[in-house]
Amino acid sequence: MTKVTVFFIAMTAFLLATSCTEEAPPTLSYQERELVDSLFRMQVDTLKPRYDSLCTARFDSAVQFKTDSMLKVRTAEIQKYLERLRQETNQ
Repeated sequence: MTKVTVFFIAMTAFLLATSCTEEAPPTLSYQERELVDSLFRMQVDTLKPRYDSLCTARFDSAVQFKTDSMLKVRTAEIQKYLERLRQETNQ
């Protein structure tokens, strides 16, 4: 192999090896973290009443839906069990 080929292979291997590493996550200073935290709290305080009212409005229908789903599953399990009992007693 020529020196150029060896150099090309070495550079390719080096570039491939260094391109696969992940960048370090960004870090925030203390002041930046405080700013982000205060902005987050302001947004949460603004949105919390809205989300609480939506949760309260949907609660009854969500409980009814889950109850209906559980009832369907249990009814199907009972039917399957009864069918198995019928098959065992008929044999």
